[in-house]
Amino acid sequence: MEKFVAKNVDKAIEKGLYSLNISKENAEINIVQKEKKGFLGLFKKDAIVEIAPKKTFSEKEHNSVTSVKTTNKSEVNNNRKNKQFNNYKLDKEKIYHSLTEYLIDIIRNLQIEASVKNIKIGKKSVYIEFNTKTEGLLIGKHGLTINSLQELSQIYLNHQGLSYINVTLDVANYRERRSEILKHLAIKTSREVVAKGSPVYLDAMPAFERKIIHQTLQNNKYVSTQSSGQYPYRFVIVLPSDV
Repeated sequence: MEKFVAKNVDKAIEKGLYSLNISKENAEINIVQKEKKGFLGLFKKDAIVEIAPKKTFSEKEHNSVTSVKTTNKSEVNNNRKNKQFNNYKLDKEKIYHSLTEYLIDIIRNLQIEASVKNIKIGKKSVYIEFNTKTEGLLIGKHGLTINSLQELSQIYLNHQGLSYINVTLDVANYRERRSEILKHLAIKTSREVVAKGSPVYLDAMPAFERKIIHQTLQNNKYVSTQSSGQYPYRFVIVLPSDV
């Protein structure tokens, strides 16, 4: 059966019948997913239906006999697994596409003109890069805007059943530049801690940025690091190793 997607079930069925050039009476219809409106534009889902022409008795009988003669059980199972994998892959790509549309709508509401420049999909990650003439506005002070959008993206994927996917939003190579800044900050802070012999408390930052601080200093035998505070104000403390 072929899958058809639309904003609601009726439109999905209408789309499928038109595509297959059959009437509703001559179609087998299976509703895979009903539409969901979501909340404030978040977590909304399109309707998905499966449609195939109804088979006549003679067609079913013929297919049954042919299947017994020519197809073994392992081939059927392999084909079914491949179909499920392909459908799952297409569903993930569709979710990523919906995510980019959702983000572009938010960005436009912020009075920022931007477009999706590049998407890199990994097994457990997705990297989305934007293109804009006002990159400073999209990044925000200390990355506040783009970090907030990235957090919204993670929530979106979690509600789509992709909680294991790590999403990264980027513009004008900001993530790489920010990473270098944080590494220099970590090294500079470690020297300050050793010189003073007392802990240094860094500003609050998101988990993925705190991770860079921890990783940069993890092999430094003179200092140690730990995260403290309550979300969303968690921060890193750099301490002398003997503390």
